[in-house]
Amino acid sequence: MGCGKTSVGQVLAQQLGWSFVDLDQIIVAEAGRSIKEIFADQGEPYFRELESKMLEQVAARAGQVVSTGGGVVIAPANRANMHGNGCIVNLTASVETIAQRVSGDSERPLLADDASVLKIRTMLEVREQFYADADIRIDTTGKDVAAVAKEVLDYSKGSL
Repeated sequence: MGCGKTSVGQVLAQQLGWSFVDLDQIIVAEAGRSIKEIFADQGEPYFRELESKMLEQVAARAGQVVSTGGGVVIAPANRANMHGNGCIVNLTASVETIAQRVSGDSERPLLADDASVLKIRTMLEVREQFYADADIRIDTTGKDVAAVAKEVLDYSKGSL
């Protein structure tokens, strides 16, 4: 979250001539309500189940750059699905940068009550083992979108 997945993904898709897919938007369209509402009404387990279902549908298609929410990689089946269908890019940033980027965003249910540096650091630490499974990891702190997209393209040349 707050690391530039959507912005970088859109630039990558454009440069590759592929479509850009935001998994969260697919989930919202399928559910007919916001992620915040899904979390409030049915809870995180229901959301994760829907997220996995939508990922499975999306990952089966070629010629696209997919931006996912940061929690999708927690489920082993999701990571296997992503590895089997493409290159997993993990964009990171310093905790302070993330806190600044998500400040005032009321649509992030896991940070709704507390978007502090401590809360974000704790979430990242819990998820680190899953993020470490990515094919490439790029720290976006202090970098513009074009520079990050170039790093992804440079890494993935020959595999796309």
